[in-house]
Amino acid sequence: MNNKNIVILALFYAFIYMSTGSFSSYIGVYFTEVGVSNTQIGVLTSIGAVVGMFTQPLWGLAGDRSKSKNRILILCTLLSCITVWLVPAAGSLFWPLLLAMALFSLFQIAINPLSDAITLELSSKGVVRFSTIRTFGSVGYAFISIFAGWLFAVHIHSIFLVTSLIMLGCFLLSLGIPQVAGHQSGMKKVRLVEIFKNKQLTVLYVYTLSLSISMGFLWSFQAIYSRDQGIGMEVIGLGLAIGSVAQFPFMIFFQRFYNRFGIRNILIFSGIIHTLRWCLYAFALTPVTYILTWILHGGTYILFYMCLAEYVNTHVVKELKATGQMLNSVIQLSIGKIIGGMLGGLYAAHFGFQNSFAVLALMGAVSTAGYYWAGKYFSAKAADREPLAQSGKM
Repeated sequence: MNNKNIVILALFYAFIYMSTGSFSSYIGVYFTEVGVSNTQIGVLTSIGAVVGMFTQPLWGLAGDRSKSKNRILILCTLLSCITVWLVPAAGSLFWPLLLAMALFSLFQIAINPLSDAITLELSSKGVVRFSTIRTFGSVGYAFISIFAGWLFAVHIHSIFLVTSLIMLGCFLLSLGIPQVAGHQSGMKKVRLVEIFKNKQLTVLYVYTLSLSISMGFLWSFQAIYSRDQGIGMEVIGLGLAIGSVAQFPFMIFFQRFYNRFGIRNILIFSGIIHTLRWCLYAFALTPVTYILTWILHGGTYILFYMCLAEYVNTHVVKELKATGQMLNSVIQLSIGKIIGGMLGGLYAAHFGFQNSFAVLALMGAVSTAGYYWAGKYFSAKAADREPLAQSGKM
C-alpha cells in the first residue's frame, strides 16, 4: 500500500465527517437561535434529504458515466464550500433559508457516497483498506464534535466559517485522491433497475429505511430536545464525540464480524440497540443516560452503513457501483430524514418529543422482529448456499 494514498484518504475522510459534525449536528440549534419554529426546523433540516432522494441517483450515474468518479467528487466539494454561505445570507426568513439549504445540500449530499465508491474500489485493488480509512472519518467527527460543542456554545454563528474551511480542506485533498474510472464511460450502459433484481438487497433496504426514520428524527431534534431537558451544549458535544469513538471497534473489526456473524445477525443486533436508545430518550434522559445513548451509537448507524457498503461493493455490477452507494445514502439518509425530520417534526409539535421517541422505540421493536422473520423465510427458501461472506446470504 502507498503511504501517500493512505494519508490523503485518511485526512479526506476525517474532513468529510468533521463537516458533518460541525454543520448537521448543530444547524438545528442555529435555527432556534434565529427564531425558526420547530416545525420549520424539521423542514429545513430535511430538505437535503428531499434533494438527495431525487439527485443522488443522478450523481451516482454521473460518477459511473464520467471518465473518472473523482471529477464529480472534486466539483461537489468545491461547490459545498461556497454554497454553505447562502444559509446565513438568508437571515431568518423561511423560504430563503429553504432555498439556501437545498442548494448547499445539492452538492454536499453527493460527497460521502462518491467517496465510498472510490475508496471501496481502491480497497478492492489493495491500494487502501476501506475499514481503516472510514475509521479516520469517525476520528474527525469525534474531534470536531468536542471543539464545535465548546465553540458553538459561545458563538453559534461561527458554524458557517468552520464548515466552509473544512469543505475547502476536502476540496484540496480530493485533488490528490487516486483516479477511479467510471465504468459506464464507454458504450455500455446499465439501467438503475438492475440493482433491485437482487431480492436480498431489496429486503435490506426496507429494513434499513424503517430504522433510518428514527435516526433522521434523532439528527434533526436530539440537540434541541436534550437542551430542553437541561443537558448543556458541552455535554451534547461530548456525547457526539463519544458516539463517534464508539463506532471504532465495529469499523476496525467489521470484516471479522461480517464473516463470523453475517449480515442478518449483525443487523438484528443493531435493531435491538436502536430500540434501547429510543427507550432511554423517551423515558430516562439525564446527562448520564444521554452519554449512554451515544455509547450505544456504535451499534446503530455504522453497522447498517458498513453492511450496505460492503454488500453493494461485492454484489452490484461494477457499472453501477457508484449508483449503488448513492442508493444506500438515499435509503439510509435521504428518505429516512424526510420522514423522520419533516413528519417527525410535525408529530413532535403536536405530541411532544418524549412521545415521539416512545413511538420510535415501538417502531424499532416491530421492524427488527419483522426483519428476523423475513430472514427466516429467505433462509428456508435458499438454505445452505455459499457462505455469507461470499454470497451475501441473509
